[in-house]
Amino acid sequence: MLPRRHIRVKVFQTIYSFTQKNKHLKFSAREELRTNLNSYKLLYKLILNIIFGIRELALEEIEINKRKFLPTKEDLKPNKKFVKNKFLKSISFKKIDDVIESHKVKNISKKLYKKIKKSKLYSSYLNEPLCKFENEKNFFLRIVKNYIITNPIIDEFIEEHSIFWNDDILIVYNSIIENINNKQSINSVNVFRKKDDQLFAYKLLNKTISSLNDVNKQIYSIAENWDKDRIALTDLILLQIAITEIQNFPEIPNKVTMDEYIEISKYYSTPKSKDFINGILDKFVKTN
Repeated sequence: MLPRRHIRVKVFQTIYSFTQKNKHLKFSAREELRTNLNSYKLLYKLILNIIFGIRELALEEIEINKRKFLPTKEDLKPNKKFVKNKFLKSISFKKIDDVIESHKVKNISKKLYKKIKKSKLYSSYLNEPLCKFENEKNFFLRIVKNYIITNPIIDEFIEEHSIFWNDDILIVYNSIIENINNKQSINSVNVFRKKDDQLFAYKLLNKTISSLNDVNKQIYSIAENWDKDRIALTDLILLQIAITEIQNFPEIPNKVTMDEYIEISKYYSTPKSKDFINGILDKFVKTN
């Protein structure tokens, strides 16, 4: 489930697309936001499919080795600790179709499985005596974090399929952890924690677009010593959304809104953007 900051990021991405495509009559900002939000769900399902695929490969490997012409003792009596991981079996994976073509998922799973098998974490785990359930769980989570979520192979793979997925990958991991800690099905994934978050997302988008001209006038008035053309587009959009939020969501403290967009600017704009955005928002709050 998406935290509020990531919902703001999704609105920011949508407004950015809107500024690039609003001349096209078929472009719908609302549909664009819906697509951006759902991309997180698709990535969540993809990561589950990859985990599922890795376990399937481990099972296949055991069966293939048994059928060798001259199998070794290890082939005939393999270490099944990984495929019998108590925690892995307890979370009841369900393969989810229609995310990405199955052969592509299998190929990326193979690459990741090779990396995992070569790791000290994996070999140490196989050589340990019988583990407690909590140890099995910790091993699984470390594998997911270190060899799937933060693996450059995954970064390259997801970049080919969605420009938003690199922004979503850590949120997906946190959602998996949250489901596990709350003893919920790992297969269940919701975009929003509660209805209020959904209302927040679409209201913020709609209000930002409908008040762009008025908000821009306020921004340019405050930034009177700046050449309009020198204001980075990403900075302008972040300011548009932040000011819209301050004006339309009185229940959210101004300081919270300011801090959120300053933090977002550190990832999506220039190194000096946080100071510029902070200065504009601070002056706006003090004069309104």
